[in-house]
Amino acid sequence: MNIFTDIAEVMKQPTCIVGAGNYFKKDDAAGLYIFDEVSGKVETPGVVFVNAEDVIEAYVFKIAEMDAKNVVIIDAVQSQTSPGSVMFGKLRDMEGAVNNYSTHKLSMKLAARILEEHGKQVYLLGIEAEDINFGSGLSAEVKKSADIIKEFLIDTLRCGGKERNYEQ
Repeated sequence: MNIFTDIAEVMKQPTCIVGAGNYFKKDDAAGLYIFDEVSGKVETPGVVFVNAEDVIEAYVFKIAEMDAKNVVIIDAVQSQTSPGSVMFGKLRDMEGAVNNYSTHKLSMKLAARILEEHGKQVYLLGIEAEDINFGSGLSAEVKKSADIIKEFLIDTLRCGGKERNYEQ
């Protein structure tokens, strides 16, 4: 299995896609960039979009009430890998990525716990950030990965979650 197969499997079930990050902190906006591009291009039954920015805790109970079985949080991470590296998995299994990164770590862990208590499977789709200083624009490697993920999600959601053949 590869990351694209895993994401496509999750998207076959009712899913809430959450954009997380800060538009004013360069690569921290990677999740929001993907979210904005995907949510503006597809309307798929069973998929709901929530732009939480850096305050996921403000949306957690709204998300918990949704019919979605899965919650996919798209966010920048810092996990000591190469900038632009992509990771996907259950959030509770990726605590290192959340613990090492910053502004949303406590609220994201708490939100995940609340969502799991409401029967949701919570996933993190993370892109390794290079620069999270104040400013705008994604670094080259982060933008390249974000564009690949964006196109994959658009294609997958338009095809109803059917598996496509993507290379990592």
